[in-house]
Amino acid sequence: MANRINLNQTSYHGAGAIEEIANEAKAHGFKKAFVCSDPDLVKFHVTSKVTDILEKNGLAYELYSDIKPNPTIENVQHGVQAFKDSEADYLIAIGGGSSMDTSKAIGIIIANPEFEDVRSLEGTAPTKKPCVPIIAVPTTAGTAAEV
Repeated sequence: MANRINLNQTSYHGAGAIEEIANEAKAHGFKKAFVCSDPDLVKFHVTSKVTDILEKNGLAYELYSDIKPNPTIENVQHGVQAFKDSEADYLIAIGGGSSMDTSKAIGIIIANPEFEDVRSLEGTAPTKKPCVPIIAVPTTAGTAAEV
């Protein structure tokens, strides 16, 4: 059974938690997900645990797996363009630190295009608009597990 915790946003933990992704997407009226996951998680069918739920619930998505360990500026910029091309309205980040960090950067830049150089996001960036909504599915207990 999934446990629900309300923080500044909603967090689900425990068995069955990923099943709630469809309910959250529908409740927010999202139209299309931009699913960010690294190539190994796609290869070993970890990502499909989430995309299968989206498909089962008739939710549109586009998979983006061009995520590298310790993502580069070019990697993030490529993801930003892919998000724009997909016409998605929210992100689903699946994986460890690289997937989470890439997704967060994409979401911030889409909402705040003046930071498209990526480097200006280092430290505390004076962004004006909140990030594109992200549903995070951490697969590690280390880097980015706090999302």
